[in-house]
Amino acid sequence: MNEVTKIHLGRQAFTIASDAHKELRDYLDAIKDQVKDKDVLEEVELRMAELLTEHGIVGDKVILLKDIKFLKSQLGIPSDFTDDGDSPAEIKPADSKRLFRDTDNAILAGVAAGLSKYFGVDVLLVRMLFVIAVFTGGWGILIYIALWLLVPEAKTSSERLQMAGKPVTVSSLKETVARADVAGAAKRANKSLAGPINVMFKLVLKSIGIVFILMGLSLLFALLAMASYVLVYTGNLFGQDIFPVGIREHVFLNLGVAVSVLLSVLVIIFGISFFKQKWPIKTWITGILVGLILIGTAGTIALGADVAPQVRDRYNAHLHTSRRSAQPFTTVQAIGQDLTIRYQSANTYAVSFNYFDNPNLSNIKTIVSNNTLLIDSSQFNERRSCPDLCIPDTYNVVITVESPSPPLFNDGNDMQPALPDKSPTPTLDQTKPILQ
Repeated sequence: MNEVTKIHLGRQAFTIASDAHKELRDYLDAIKDQVKDKDVLEEVELRMAELLTEHGIVGDKVILLKDIKFLKSQLGIPSDFTDDGDSPAEIKPADSKRLFRDTDNAILAGVAAGLSKYFGVDVLLVRMLFVIAVFTGGWGILIYIALWLLVPEAKTSSERLQMAGKPVTVSSLKETVARADVAGAAKRANKSLAGPINVMFKLVLKSIGIVFILMGLSLLFALLAMASYVLVYTGNLFGQDIFPVGIREHVFLNLGVAVSVLLSVLVIIFGISFFKQKWPIKTWITGILVGLILIGTAGTIALGADVAPQVRDRYNAHLHTSRRSAQPFTTVQAIGQDLTIRYQSANTYAVSFNYFDNPNLSNIKTIVSNNTLLIDSSQFNERRSCPDLCIPDTYNVVITVESPSPPLFNDGNDMQPALPDKSPTPTLDQTKPILQ
């Protein structure tokens, strides 16, 4: 059995075994004896906390002696570095770099400066590329904002060393702290445009973030309302109407709702990232979320291509046409509902009705008096009556006036010919009453 204790390292709490605690304390004391610089010691502790976290020491895990040996292998032996003016060993490049925003050399958010450090190119070239991208479609602004949100800022000396691709050792941390030009950095910050531009830009980003959050919440609440409706009606959504038809259509509908929920969550997260100017969730969670959306979208499109013909056929099966003969007329007057009225050239006088489902057409009166065809739909109810939600929610009645020559409408203008209908020709329903 090994006793453990709680410590704070780099402003983070850890649980450490007693023997590992003694080894760590001796190591820090040795560094302190050699370096004698509080800033360097603080940076060393911050780097230790980073290394332990990357090494998997999170939550209730205990720091063991082998973890302290790992720290020593990463940071180096403190006896190799002194404060007596001897130059430390040459710092060799690390095996890999990490992308950070370099706010020490920033004009706005340090994105361009960070990219220049990562790719080893002049920062002026990167800034010129962003300017060109802004004036060639505006996509440069979107890329800059996205990198601002996704790429972390290099705040510590160890992060600045990683940004430059240098190993984070006691020697390199000491050199970085010694070269830090705090006064110069403050002077550059005061003279640059970063101050006022950052304040304005942050306000704009917060406003955009609030808009995205509200959009995502609105979509999510709408989907929850629809799901509640389905539960109230025991899952029988659109049961009396054209959609869905069968099991594949239900899967299509449910998959589409699931994708919409994930999209609304992603929009909310995107809005939070704008508001906080930091991506709020881990990268692997974002990857899973985007992957599920892509897979769900692909599945929805595939099912939609299979479902669409069946839905169209079922819709067409609900389309009907009835026809009423009429006395000769030269003028058409319509009162009541705002129904679509068209004209079609014919050898006889008649009124045709194209409609969906089974409306009560007896409530639409067609009377010819004094050479005027009166179409009275004031008693007609265009809305369909369904136990569940109707799709479509009206009978979609289209009235076609037939006569040898175009009649005048009640506004004094000639009626226009019927527009070509690209939908399949509806069946003529001879069972409907023909009223004069």
